[in-house]
Amino acid sequence: MNDIRRLFSLLLCCCSRQKQKRQIAQIILDDPRRTFIYSGIDALNITNSTSLIIADFGSSHGQNSIQTMKIIIEYLTKMNKLRGSPLIIHNDLPMNDWTRLFQLLAEDNSYRGLANGCSFYEECLPRNCLSIAFSSASLHILSKKPCNINNHCYFHFANENEREIFKNQSKFDFNSFIKYRSQELQSGGILILNIPCVNENGEMGFNFYFDLIYKCAQLLTILTSQELIDFTIPFYLRSLSECIDLELFNRYSLILIKSELICLKSLIVDQYRHGQIRLDRFAKSLSMLMRPGTDLALKQALQINRRSSPDIERISTQFWSLFEEKVKNELYLDDINTYATYLILKKK
Repeated sequence: MNDIRRLFSLLLCCCSRQKQKRQIAQIILDDPRRTFIYSGIDALNITNSTSLIIADFGSSHGQNSIQTMKIIIEYLTKMNKLRGSPLIIHNDLPMNDWTRLFQLLAEDNSYRGLANGCSFYEECLPRNCLSIAFSSASLHILSKKPCNINNHCYFHFANENEREIFKNQSKFDFNSFIKYRSQELQSGGILILNIPCVNENGEMGFNFYFDLIYKCAQLLTILTSQELIDFTIPFYLRSLSECIDLELFNRYSLILIKSELICLKSLIVDQYRHGQIRLDRFAKSLSMLMRPGTDLALKQALQINRRSSPDIERISTQFWSLFEEKVKNELYLDDINTYATYLILKKK
């Protein structure tokens, strides 16, 4: 999951909450993550006297994760809810860039941190051990590619049958995530989620660029027709209603404390519009933003079709060079908004 979360954190600003059912009136926030962490900790009610255990599921390279854990510890201290030094667990897949995370932990050295290398769609920790579970900008990544998407690489452009398959996989994954986090949470513990999603019209602002990615794949003549079919990105952005499943929460003894749909506006488009960055920088920044999850899907498609490692790296380099050129030639300067559903759940 390295760097995927940048799409929803490092290069995004100007957050606004959208009024929906179960939502409050629209307001402007600089940092919805901090606001929801505070609200979650306010609801925390752990009765035993042991040290708190806090886990971030989908920690990636660690930069955002460490910052988030420090915000949690700071507010726990302020609210007198910290019993000694907490134990922090950073979870991600075994192939994560753990070396980078360990380097950042050593440089920061402000808390005790451990690594947990397994899929967060599985049981990761012992039962009834967690005080606070957190996950940000990770749950749109499916546990597996449920099917190939014909004539495209991204679920938004899939046909009705393919979208239904992706939707079912997303539901299965979300159910698994909620089930295992509930088992791991202590009674009175909290789960704070930032789930990338679509707006009420089923839109997400980067659809134009996902379409451009597929056009670039089509233009890359070195790709075979089968490789083009196998190139499918295992992302699915839920709707608000798919994120708020009260029956599921109740089944696993979780109470919904708070939920909001939040709009995140892209900083890089605004910077380019106002002449703060040049076109080359805009194209390169956008490529860096889109590359991680997309590049992994491309490389997996090549591996399935028995391409050699040197070939895979060469094709990947060609692909992203082409994408940057296309971005320069096909500028799309409408607002690139992304959306996230923030949830706070409490274990009964």
